Amino acid sequence: MNLRQLEAFQEVMITGSVTEAARNMGRTQPAVSAMIAALEQSVGYSLFERRRGRLHPVPEAHYLLTQSGTILNDLGKLRDNMKSVAQLKGGHLKIACLPVFGEILMPRIISSFVKDREDVSVSLVSHSSERVYERLASQQFDIGLAEAAVTSPLVQREAFAMNCLCALSVDDPLSKKPIIRPSDLTNKPMTTFLPGHFIRAQVEKAFAQEQIDLSIRFEMQNAASQFAFVEDGLAWAMMSPMSAHYYHQSKFGAPRITFRPFEPNVVYEIAVLTPAHAPISNLARAFAKTLSAEVVRVAQAGTSG
Repeated sequence: MNLRQLEAFQEVMITGSVTEAARNMGRTQPAVSAMIAALEQSVGYSLFERRRGRLHPVPEAHYLLTQSGTILNDLGKLRDNMKSVAQLKGGHLKIACLPVFGEILMPRIISSFVKDREDVSVSLVSHSSERVYERLASQQFDIGLAEAAVTSPLVQREAFAMNCLCALSVDDPLSKKPIIRPSDLTNKPMTTFLPGHFIRAQVEKAFAQEQIDLSIRFEMQNAASQFAFVEDGLAWAMMSPMSAHYYHQSKFGAPRITFRPFEPNVVYEIAVLTPAHAPISNLARAFAKTLSAEVVRVAQAGTSG
């Protein structure tokens, strides 16, 4: 029993004629008759009685029609679904990213991507960079967005480098300067990341090279936790353009922080991640391309001041 035989059987049952069934299927009458005969041989008994040149289905044929109809209908749905997947209009995406990207940036990128793809569903989780790499390495997720400071041989990454910005209160006189340098920040309290973070390490090195003391007052786990101290004029901070983008997108009123270029450059790297040893779907590949383009756009917007 095969699908061609079931299709021929269903058409004969509907039309009541091998001739009409053959015409509807675009096949010859002998070919359809042969498929019906093969189907009857497969099930072990006749499905039709031949009387006066016409076919009369036996009771078992009506049962087979019901069952085969379900099978052929499911096959049609599967065929349509696979076409949708091929056209990037259907499928499921599993995405992991840093918490700061999971609140505003990633949902907006996803929303734009699926707007005209109503059969695409998405799962999004937020983790630390290390955990995002682990989830991609174990092939639990299709796409990741995390800091490029972490590496893994099981994860393929497209990294993007951008220069960090000096975050100052809008009331700080330094906010009017086109470029901020370590000498401008002498004895000014700083809010920064916990020891060991690559942004903090670069800032410490820049200040040490100019023999300027770095006055760290607040240590926080992420950039968002530092915003309040900068807004209130209690400290300055070094942040990536991605964090600056998050700040502006999350503010409902007038921004209370200004982001200025800093010299020497403090480099921030972010990466779009995919599993290295497993093929990804065309849908995931298309989303990764969209995500990369948006990261570049945000970075360029942020570094423009």
